[in-house]
Amino acid sequence: MITFSIDLEDPSETYAPDGRYTLMTRRILDICDDYQRRATFFTVGRVAEAAPRLVQEIAARGHEIAYHSHAHVPLTHEDPVRFAREGREDKDRLEQLSSTPVIGFRAPAFSLTKKTLWALDTLAELGFRYSSSIMPTRISRYGFSDAPRTPFRWPNDIIELPLPVADAGPLRVPYLGGIYLYAQNFALVRRWVARANPQEVLWTYAHPYDFDREEKFLPQLHGSLFASTVLWLARRTAEKKIRKVLSLGNGTTFAETIKPLMTAPYIRL
Repeated sequence: MITFSIDLEDPSETYAPDGRYTLMTRRILDICDDYQRRATFFTVGRVAEAAPRLVQEIAARGHEIAYHSHAHVPLTHEDPVRFAREGREDKDRLEQLSSTPVIGFRAPAFSLTKKTLWALDTLAELGFRYSSSIMPTRISRYGFSDAPRTPFRWPNDIIELPLPVADAGPLRVPYLGGIYLYAQNFALVRRWVARANPQEVLWTYAHPYDFDREEKFLPQLHGSLFASTVLWLARRTAEKKIRKVLSLGNGTTFAETIKPLMTAPYIRL
């Protein structure tokens, strides 16, 4: 079982009500229909402000709405007071638009690290139940190399669902989402999925812009020029790779996935 998730943001930072991110999101919704899949859309607060009908449509089509910060600022660059204020306002707005509780959070760029654990208390105070914000590897600037690969609970009871990684020699390598998926030979991805620990929660992630092969190159605000270029070139194969992942088996939303994980072990990192 592989959960499908979307980081819903606008790389242009303009957040036009009818921007390209809205067109590509609806394309993703149609792909979900093709595979009869329900997904979790980790939504930036600015999307809810600019395109409320898009959020309503996602929810109406049976998908989960979760939270991805207000303006896609990594936690390492966030002000804790502002993060709490915006999180409270955005969560309320998303819940009104979706008519369901918003219980999931994903940090931009998987930026929940030992230096940003302050965010967990804020998330708990706001009523979030789970997070998918950790990359348990050292190959990323936001890697959390000593984090478990299987789900666990933080001391404040928030469930963490780490990004799936595989062993490649001495390294843990992400392989099931984003650029890590697009750059891999899919035969290897399929092998790693088959060899995954049964206690892991496997999930993939993508962005609306990954499906946009016509948009002109635009450097990402908090990313390097190299990373922005690689991600832009990866759009040529991204949809094909995502479809291959979705064909590997059924999956459900994160909200459904966490239900049997309420007894996962507590871990302090």
